[in-house]
Amino acid sequence: MLKLKKWVWIATIILILAAIPGIMERWNKETNSNTYNMIIPFHEIYELTKDENLDLDEVLTELREAGLTTISFEPDSLSKWEEQDIISKYEVKELRDIVRFHEDSDALVDDETGFYVTAPEEEYYDEKIKSFFQPVEITVGSERLYFIDEKNETEDSPPDDEPAVEEEELVTESNNPEMEAKAETEGTLKDDSQFESYFGYDESKIDMVKESGFEYVLRLENQESSNAQTIQDLLQLKDDQISSLLFSGEEVIGHPDSNKMKNYASQLNEAGYDFYSIEFVNQLGLPTFAYTSNFDFIRLHSLTVESDSIAKSVQTAVRAVKERNIRSVFIHVPTEVEPVESLEATVTFLERVPQHMPDQFSLGTPEPFEEINVPLWSTIAVLLAGIGFTYLALEFIQLMWIRIAGVIVTGLLTVGYLVTNMTLMLQAYGLGIALLTAIFATIHFRKAQGSLKDVSLIYLKSIGISFAGIAIMIGILNGSEFITGFAQFRGVILVYVIPMVVVTLWALVKPVTDMYHRLRGSTAERSTKLAAKLANAEVKYWHLILLAIAGGVIYYYITRTGNEGVATDFEIVFRQKLEELLYVRPRTKEFLIGFPLFILGVYVMGQHEKWGRFLLIPGSIGFLSIVNTFSHLHIPVYISLWRTAYSLVFGFLLGLVLILIYRWIYLSVAKLVKAG
Repeated sequence: MLKLKKWVWIATIILILAAIPGIMERWNKETNSNTYNMIIPFHEIYELTKDENLDLDEVLTELREAGLTTISFEPDSLSKWEEQDIISKYEVKELRDIVRFHEDSDALVDDETGFYVTAPEEEYYDEKIKSFFQPVEITVGSERLYFIDEKNETEDSPPDDEPAVEEEELVTESNNPEMEAKAETEGTLKDDSQFESYFGYDESKIDMVKESGFEYVLRLENQESSNAQTIQDLLQLKDDQISSLLFSGEEVIGHPDSNKMKNYASQLNEAGYDFYSIEFVNQLGLPTFAYTSNFDFIRLHSLTVESDSIAKSVQTAVRAVKERNIRSVFIHVPTEVEPVESLEATVTFLERVPQHMPDQFSLGTPEPFEEINVPLWSTIAVLLAGIGFTYLALEFIQLMWIRIAGVIVTGLLTVGYLVTNMTLMLQAYGLGIALLTAIFATIHFRKAQGSLKDVSLIYLKSIGISFAGIAIMIGILNGSEFITGFAQFRGVILVYVIPMVVVTLWALVKPVTDMYHRLRGSTAERSTKLAAKLANAEVKYWHLILLAIAGGVIYYYITRTGNEGVATDFEIVFRQKLEELLYVRPRTKEFLIGFPLFILGVYVMGQHEKWGRFLLIPGSIGFLSIVNTFSHLHIPVYISLWRTAYSLVFGFLLGLVLILIYRWIYLSVAKLVKAG
């Protein structure tokens, strides 16, 4: 049996080495992508200039000198022009009441289904209305007005139900299950009002921004009546100063029609556009664009500058770029203060971000991550390594049929992926390896001698097991879809809970078994006696207090996992200081809780096995947490390695401190007992 275990380990390690080319491919793509930009919406800049003390040209110059690289534009509509005071709108009844006694009242159009807008002073806007809406022009006194009929359909906008490309150019259906699932949605954004309809972008403002030295980003909203026209406008506007597009709203253009989304994505990508994905925002249909464009996406983080806490906003932006593969920071200016103060806060933010950004990153034009090409043979080798690792990890159950069942399950997932190419198979496989890694690393040993040498060797073996499992997990979940966040590790909460539950059961096995065998009688009688003994056990107040504390700790622990966890003010300050000192901060649950208690638990097992086992329950937090660190596939590998190395070293040192404290208390109590 030992020989078999030895050869399985050797084969598994050799197969794990096959993951190195794929992991290094990801490493190189992450480290080579080191350019980021900062974006502010044009309409927010324009709002600042409504203050009589701020001039648009001067504001643009100040923002550019502070570090702003890019400005975003949304499609124009009459409603947006009204917000910018370019036009004014009048309903039919409203205008009729105004001019009732005017000599030009007869000039009004005898139609109740439209509305009036004032003719813009600038020729660009005037011509835009004429060409797009073909309005009826009237004059009331000295004021020129346009009547726009809601029933009219513009001649310049091609029907949206016509394909934008020839039939033979249609993108074929992907066999990816995530994309197919995302294509099934509920409804679409549709506004038939001419006043809300999009009719292109403000090219006069775009030219102004280009002349000021900015790049620009165009935003797209899904409006069925004007989608085809929007695509045409984008194809015509493509130049060297625009390369990326950003979707607005809850869905991408063309949603929910799968064919339209694929056609639009194909046209735009072939024209040279790539796209932005907004962190923490799930836009319907975005995976369809991603798979069609071969993941030509840039990760973007959106934030609002906090005028009273600029340092916090800067810290958020820097951490996003440094730690989460964010390559674009979308900035909203403060709105709770006066325009002059808002501009000052924004300029300060723009100046400080590059100052606090690590040296390897620079402002410029970001590009999507280069495609990660993992050889098929490497993927197969890593999947086979996972089968061997599963066999080894399930040893703690000491039931051969369980180990064989684990091998069969991982084998079926391997075959299933190779046959179907379904990412879901890899995600299920990766989750299984993650769970086994955290459990195996914590309880891989049978006995502990209670010496520092033995503790250190067990700790090193646990680290080796952890990195073996992690290499398999990230070797399996590797590729452009994972680094861009469109395919993710599934089961984060399970990784935080299941290993602790298993270790708890493992810790209880010996004391419960010993109690079971101490009771006389048949199996049924012993089971009944054991249950009765447990049910009738005396419960004291301190038992309830300990249970309440344990329950509170477990609740806090679970609610602190994931992106929704909320840290205390003390934790935030403590983390920030660590980050300033160490570049990346180790996770507090690892180096302050998990690893120190693991070290102490292994040491105590050499003297009191039962209590040492119980200490390994919270001690498992360290290993499950580092597995979780690497399961965040949008975090660069080198960041996860750096963070984990700190945790392992600091956790070991704190564990030694706990051993010293334990020995001092143990010896002190022993002396008191002896003296008594």
